Amino acid sequence: MVKFPEHAVTLPRPHAPFIPNFSTIDLIELRRVFDKNYYSSEPSAEVDTGPTILKMLFARGLSIDIEKAERLFHPQMLDTMINCGLLSQEKGEVKSLFQAQPYQGMILFSDYYQWEHSNDYVLPIGPAGHYLANLTIRRKVNSALDLGCGCGIQALLAARHSAHVIATDINPRALALTRLNSALNGFKNIETLEGRYFEPLQGKNFDLILANLPYVITPENRHVYSDVDQPGNLSIHKWLIEIPNHIQEGGFAHVLVNWVHRIDEAWWLPLRQTLTDSHSDTWLIYTASKQPGEYANIWIDQQTRNDPVKFEKTKRAWLKWYRSNHIPQIALGAIVLRRRTSTDNWFQAVQAKKNLEGSAGDQFQRLFAIHDFLTSPNPSNLLLDKIIISVDMEILPNKEEKRCLVSQLKGLRLEAEIQPVTSALLHRLDGHTSLRSILNILSSEPEFAGTDIRGAVEADIKTLLKLGMLEFL
Repeated sequence: MVKFPEHAVTLPRPHAPFIPNFSTIDLIELRRVFDKNYYSSEPSAEVDTGPTILKMLFARGLSIDIEKAERLFHPQMLDTMINCGLLSQEKGEVKSLFQAQPYQGMILFSDYYQWEHSNDYVLPIGPAGHYLANLTIRRKVNSALDLGCGCGIQALLAARHSAHVIATDINPRALALTRLNSALNGFKNIETLEGRYFEPLQGKNFDLILANLPYVITPENRHVYSDVDQPGNLSIHKWLIEIPNHIQEGGFAHVLVNWVHRIDEAWWLPLRQTLTDSHSDTWLIYTASKQPGEYANIWIDQQTRNDPVKFEKTKRAWLKWYRSNHIPQIALGAIVLRRRTSTDNWFQAVQAKKNLEGSAGDQFQRLFAIHDFLTSPNPSNLLLDKIIISVDMEILPNKEEKRCLVSQLKGLRLEAEIQPVTSALLHRLDGHTSLRSILNILSSEPEFAGTDIRGAVEADIKTLLKLGMLEFL
């Protein structure tokens, strides 16, 4: 049985600040100041201007003279922010107790990292939140769920294209910050519920589920916002069994995951086994697998890193725990699920070797639609009469191996190798001519005359369709 180590005891932790409670009028005024000064967290060389003062307060967490603050906020507003607890005042200076991040036209408050050891710490938007936001399929839906909402970034983005959004979290401060950020950005269609995972939802189902749940597999279970709450990756597999049961038929779920797999097994196998009876079609995006030492280097917190002796001691304890619990490596990735009650659900797994570039939502809609087509009866006969176009794709020749590398420029930026004849065909895609007609033209050219090119080309075309590099008109 996997166990947490005995040394992982609960210690007293600092209390993060209380969440401010503003009136609607005050929030309108606060947002007006951010917008008027083109708030951005990017550094600036300008001195004592409105944008610079805002960045000092809400991006860098610095104290500023009250006189500077009064250039941005009229005295009554400044008093309100101090009295509500957004700012603190000491010796003629004010300082923000919360950071503010600009994101896609919105402003979101969260905690500064100094509070990361608090039990109710609310993480700012980081790489994981940004990645999940870019994976999400953006289509109009009636209902959406942000499972483990944190500061509310996924809920707010979903509120732009959902009639109603529910945001859940075990942390009351996270829910309070989500409500604050919803009001600050003018959303009235977001509801917050406190509780673990699906407990507060009373059997509700959703058209869209977004889950940035604690997925970090560590022995300490110290950070409620990141560390799994059951030993090993038991809780991760538990979510993956439960989440499909809350998706409306035809709806989607997007989930960030880390999972354990053996050295001698395919990285995708544990998750495929878990999702076998899920009545959902699956796209698994795999980034990489990390050895325990590499994984520990990623997730041991910064405060521990700053003390070399403590870091080495902590890392040894983590590695001992990984060994004793038979955790040889941990995979990193994400899953997109579509609910489809069927006996022939499909599972597709790919490795994304490059960083995500921009939104992949439209790409995923193509991936699901094309995979449905390719798993339908007699897809090859139907495929030949289709008009196909390329999508954000470049072809790089490889003369030594007589193969060509095809790479996506946006979204998941997946890669595939194709034969030269397929490359020649791709250069002839004009948006008007069917695949069958282009194949006939190629067959008559001297370079390919007398060879049966259909089989090779068709296999490559199916691969590129599956990866979203081609689509039908």
